[in-house]
Amino acid sequence: MFACAAAIPSRPAAQQIAFEAASVKLNKSGPGSLQRVGLAPGDRVTLINVPLRTLILVAYPDLLEIIGGPAWIGRPGPNFDVDRFDVIAKADTPATSNELKTMLRTLLADRFKLAVHTETRTEPIWALTLARRDGKLGPKLRPAAASCAALREAAAPVEKGSDPCGTRSFVTALMTGRMSVRGFTIDQLAMVANDLDRRRVVDKTGLSGVFDWDLTWTPQRFLQASFDRERFPTIDPDGPSIFTALDEQLGLKLESQKGETTVLVIDHVEHPTED
Repeated sequence: MFACAAAIPSRPAAQQIAFEAASVKLNKSGPGSLQRVGLAPGDRVTLINVPLRTLILVAYPDLLEIIGGPAWIGRPGPNFDVDRFDVIAKADTPATSNELKTMLRTLLADRFKLAVHTETRTEPIWALTLARRDGKLGPKLRPAAASCAALREAAAPVEKGSDPCGTRSFVTALMTGRMSVRGFTIDQLAMVANDLDRRRVVDKTGLSGVFDWDLTWTPQRFLQASFDRERFPTIDPDGPSIFTALDEQLGLKLESQKGETTVLVIDHVEHPTED
């Protein structure tokens, strides 16, 4: 989710950006076990039970599409049968989030022998726009009274199993078709594209600030389909698609367009040697 912490001054640019110490281990507890993903300012990084693809996305957050690489690194959407890792690292002094990302890139190059380059491609995208000409929002989307960061600060310490920002796991939201969030920016709705063909979503709504929304839809794979109702008791196979839900509930729509996308291409990667 979205970690919050106070800003930390940057270290001198000449100083080497690398972790003082780091541990990388294969996690065999399974995809349903505890996961920890996030990078908050400070001197410690703890990433638990995550595929390499997720580690790469944490290190390169502006590049949402990864091209190439073997199957074991993971793929977009839920990953149930790929290798997962625990990465625990410490910087020599407190660092900003951007500095920690740079350190993580160094770690990936050192421990996974990861070599990458970027390419700009013209590809289909989803443009997130207002559905109504008058700009009126849907009944389930409203300006927020406070940002997620402010809500978490006010609620600190946050009780285990609860989050004042609402939905704790976007992966769970995608699987169940239920998302309820507080104090998020509209561009964070981009994750809903993972229920479609995983094109990049570009926010073209013009909406600024933070919002609260409640969104309920039937995930694509369950629409008009047979499935284990006992395993997925909350899924309605006759419910609205993500397109209909965005329109009717939030007053937004996804339009298929063309756009330039910068992608991260994996040139080389190796399974790491454990500590």
